[in-house]
Amino acid sequence: MYYKSNIKEECQAYDDLVTAGEKYQYNDNWANPVEIEGSWYILKHEKYNSDLEVVNELPEIKQDLE
Repeated sequence: MYYKSNIKEECQAYDDLVTAGEKYQYNDNWANPVEIEGSWYILKHEKYNSDLEVVNELPEIKQDLE
């Protein structure tokens, strides 16, 4: 499951929350936000909730075929 937002910083704040809660150190963090078609997504951690929209899977990335 993933969280979805139109604002990258909201996904980054969720990553910061989980990273701090799980005590990741150095360059480790929970997950990096990913942009797909103008929306931002981040992997949902089972122990940390958010008010962001929950989606079951990432949307397919449309590729231009030339």
